[in-house]
Amino acid sequence: MADTVKKKRTRRIRETVREETRAAYRQAILDAAAKTFGRLGFHEAKMADIAAEAGVAAGTLYNYFDSKDEIFASMLQQAQERFIEMIQAVSEDEPDPLQRVLAFLQTSYAFLEEGGPLFAIYLRQGGLAEWSRQRLQESDDRLFKHYTALLEETFAEAIDAGLLREDVSPPDLAAMLAGLSDAQVFSWVRRGCPADLIARASLVFDIFLNGATKR
Repeated sequence: MADTVKKKRTRRIRETVREETRAAYRQAILDAAAKTFGRLGFHEAKMADIAAEAGVAAGTLYNYFDSKDEIFASMLQQAQERFIEMIQAVSEDEPDPLQRVLAFLQTSYAFLEEGGPLFAIYLRQGGLAEWSRQRLQESDDRLFKHYTALLEETFAEAIDAGLLREDVSPPDLAAMLAGLSDAQVFSWVRRGCPADLIARASLVFDIFLNGATKR
């Protein structure tokens, strides 16, 4: 009986070590892919280039990913999960609804600026159509719905507090802000993703609230 329990425990330990090792290899490959895509560009990069950057044989790479498209999809999913955590933290930490909207923009822009090359690849791979809601993949849909729900809840809170006009619904306000923000982001991507997007969050927020007329 004691030997059976010991064998089961040993088996569990080995399985845990294998899973942790596999997860570490996957992460190393994703990190290497990010560097390779940034250095060579997505289309020019090859699986062999990623393997070399990761310090593994090309055959080892294929044990974890079938293609660089699959690698990129995993990178994107990982980034989306981190972004959801970031905006959820903002939602919980900022009590003032209008300042929370500004914090959503600042957090979003900081996230995009940090991962500018990744986002640029996403757009060039067809993400632009997905970003405009024409064909959302499951992970994008989850991200979009979560972010939109937080915006709509915040706008509803601001309306109830008398901070925003009551004749425009929270979903319409969220859509208007998203349109203005997306236009700014697309312009930033076309300019090559310079390190100035975060600084534009306050401007986008001010124009959304007050318009572009001279005051």
